[in-house]
Amino acid sequence: MSVKYKAVFFDRDGTINVKLPEDRYVTKWEEFEFLPDVFDVLRTIKLRGYLTILATNQRGIGRKLMTEQQLEEIHRRMQNTLALNECPFDLILYCPHDIKDNCSCRKPKPGLLIRAEKYYPIARERSYMVGDSASDIEAGRLYGVHTIRVGTWDGAADYSVMKLKDILKIII
Repeated sequence: MSVKYKAVFFDRDGTINVKLPEDRYVTKWEEFEFLPDVFDVLRTIKLRGYLTILATNQRGIGRKLMTEQQLEEIHRRMQNTLALNECPFDLILYCPHDIKDNCSCRKPKPGLLIRAEKYYPIARERSYMVGDSASDIEAGRLYGVHTIRVGTWDGAADYSVMKLKDILKIII
């Protein structure tokens, strides 16, 4: 029997960092701002034995508003900051496609979460998807993990919390 890992998948914009207004994208590090409690939440979840995996749609690439190199530089600097706070993501996955591309990796489809299994066997029944949008919740539901909506109540999610730190009452 092979070991399976419990994991917490996180959306990025609006969950880990401040989401810019509609149709604006974080295209450089100077526009990236961590939300409150991110370091404590990620550190605690890692200490509880979970993998932390970032699963983010980055449509700005598909719309030619940024390059994959720009995104990778933002993620490199994000990871450096998280590492200084002892909580880097174990894996970062992103979808670079626009909605019209109809790819399998853009949430609400579960392709990004499925892709994580190329790196780690995931114990879905013991794992979670955390995000601020309906597409995050739908991706998690289709993948077969527990879902937590942050920032608003969502009847489609297994759980809803107003603040990111409140997920620590759910993910034990």
